[in-house]
Amino acid sequence: MATTGKTAQDRDFLRRTQSALAMQRKICAQPEETAERVLGDLLAVSRDTAFGREHDLRAVRTREEWRRAVPIRRYDALAPYVERQLAGERNVLTTDDPYAFLRTSGSTGRAKLVPTTGHWRRAYRGPALYAQWGLYFEQLGAERLAGDEVLDLSWEPAPPRDHMRGFPVYGITERPVPDDPEDWDPPWRSESWFPRDTHSAGMATLLYRKLLRLADRGLRLIVSVNPSKIVLLAEALRENAERLLRELHDGRSTTADPALARRLATAFDRADGRPLLTDLWPRLNLLVCWNSASAALYRPWLSRLAPGVATLPFSTTGTEGIVTLPVDDHPSAGPLAVDQGHFEFVPWNELDDGSPLPADSPTLGYEELDTGADYRLVMSQANGLYRYDVGDVYRAVGTVGSTPRLEFLGRAGFQSSFTGEKLTESDIQTAVIRVLGSGSVDHPHFTGIPVWGTPPHYTVAVEWASAYDSLDPQDIAGRIDDVLQEVNVEYADKRRSGRLRPLRVLPLVPGAFRRIAERRFRHGAAGAQIKHHWLQKDAAFHDTLRELGLIRPCPAGG
Repeated sequence: MATTGKTAQDRDFLRRTQSALAMQRKICAQPEETAERVLGDLLAVSRDTAFGREHDLRAVRTREEWRRAVPIRRYDALAPYVERQLAGERNVLTTDDPYAFLRTSGSTGRAKLVPTTGHWRRAYRGPALYAQWGLYFEQLGAERLAGDEVLDLSWEPAPPRDHMRGFPVYGITERPVPDDPEDWDPPWRSESWFPRDTHSAGMATLLYRKLLRLADRGLRLIVSVNPSKIVLLAEALRENAERLLRELHDGRSTTADPALARRLATAFDRADGRPLLTDLWPRLNLLVCWNSASAALYRPWLSRLAPGVATLPFSTTGTEGIVTLPVDDHPSAGPLAVDQGHFEFVPWNELDDGSPLPADSPTLGYEELDTGADYRLVMSQANGLYRYDVGDVYRAVGTVGSTPRLEFLGRAGFQSSFTGEKLTESDIQTAVIRVLGSGSVDHPHFTGIPVWGTPPHYTVAVEWASAYDSLDPQDIAGRIDDVLQEVNVEYADKRRSGRLRPLRVLPLVPGAFRRIAERRFRHGAAGAQIKHHWLQKDAAFHDTLRELGLIRPCPAGG
């Protein structure tokens, strides 16, 4: 009876995701009514608040009046309102007062606290998640779905570890399981692999536990916000393959299953002791994660770790709000989620260094975007972030119905430029892979570091695998420098003129970047916020490497 009831719940859940996806596609075809409804809702939750009175929102009815009444702001300018909410003042930004705050990293290094309200979650976040997952299940051709066919790495709920003046504070991917039936409520929340405390152990340990608990399941789908977590999952499998087989055979940490252990041992032997995700889960046929901007650089790793497995993008989403929702099989971009907020756009060019937009910057509506053009995003959400200068850049790559399809390019000013060279993560990644090769590389194992000086230069920190021991770091540095000059003409010009010194290579101990990620995880960073960067913002990364003892003495006296 219990099994029958659970099956019915799974079917109901699947139908709900399919209905939400159908609604999202309908909105894409005719977005105008939805866009007007969202603006009306923003005004409804903000008019009778301190913010609404300060900006005379009772007189606002149209998009143009909204632009004139509310200046564009960065988080620092909105923070005083958030402070008033934390102090217990009611009706500050929204009539539905926040019940918690979501913590996210800030571009200045200070954490941002984003108010979260019941209305925002029920009317916006929850429906978006149902629509997003509806696409993934549709791609699988799923008519039924068991919780053990999914590995959800995008949400790992945990009790709030922090409180601020009585309010719980947590990351968006680590929020507790909600009691609200209108919120996101997947059937796998009751599965044994779905954790409750993500900081009781290191990330590698937690991922291994998932492997062990799902080893005997017909897993078909892995969903993660950040592709780095899928890479770490594959690393956990490779490093613990023998342990996994032993525990499955003996039943020390799970139900003993000698037959499964023997089958997996045969599969792992065929993989020469370096098993792939598809060796563990032969039915795996879809990976979901961010797949644009620097996340797109993970594609070669994912294709090697799960050969033949299709990929789809996770929604372009942040703690502050959802921007795009996928509704088809486009590999990296999705239509603007006009039902998630009120969106405005400012044309962007490469000279933009990421400074805050002027408060009165002219903006465009979603229907005014040109395909192929790039834009900075100004976003208004029902959580109280009104005309918020996100600092993100998007490219319009087409349309879905009457809605623009947007691809995330990165942060405004996301290049490194001492002298106008505008070096990008892609430049660094291309140069290092071309020199060191990618055949034996199964994870991101290097990063570029800008180092100020007279003149400045770049250092590439590389995990120095044993396969590199016969190489001369100085020779490798020269070859990487040569390739950088090929792929970036501005870098080449600055090198020829002496405005940039030659690039250097800094060998690191194997596993260095994983140790950095583990430390961030243990210090409270949400899994989705732990991202590998192929290019650092500044030389402060050197301090982290030294502090953790990750710098390796130069091989061969280099």
